[in-house]
Amino acid sequence: MARTIDLEERKQFRVLLNPVRQDIIHLLRRAGRPMTANTVAEKMLLSPSAAQSHLNKLEELGVVELGVCTAPDGRQATYYRLADVEIRLCLGRKDGFQGEREALAAQLVDGTFRGVLHAASQCGEPEQQEDLQFLFGALHLKPEERAELLGLIDGYLRTHSVPEGGVEHWEYVLMAYRADEE
Repeated sequence: MARTIDLEERKQFRVLLNPVRQDIIHLLRRAGRPMTANTVAEKMLLSPSAAQSHLNKLEELGVVELGVCTAPDGRQATYYRLADVEIRLCLGRKDGFQGEREALAAQLVDGTFRGVLHAASQCGEPEQQEDLQFLFGALHLKPEERAELLGLIDGYLRTHSVPEGGVEHWEYVLMAYRADEE
């Protein structure tokens, strides 16, 4: 079961608002396997020390975990993998970090949207029908239906959040809010 990280301190926001660290999280998520700092550095075109520094910050926050394995030649290799965590922004909280919360939410949504645009530019129209999903609209739900829907979505996402062989990688952002009636 995922541990929850509530973003409540300025240093937490500083770690996650850094675009390089967001890219490292994205890289580890897409890879679905642990990576050494050198591998992250190579894939991100960073110096090994810069990659190590960013990974250390993510580890301090609890977003990535450190592991050690022994290579066939007997050398110890340190690697990083995504921790089983959920990060909670709490957008409506009344404290001094609302601007940071909004900036982080905007960066995460924008990153996914840019991924959609990139995917659209890489595939033809027939593939777009299967590979790109962009839905919007309104639902009319009773409170118990809303709770049921959120439970279904949460369960489905948890069940399919771990990469395995032979599956497609899909990025998503799901947003919904209760709109006041006009």
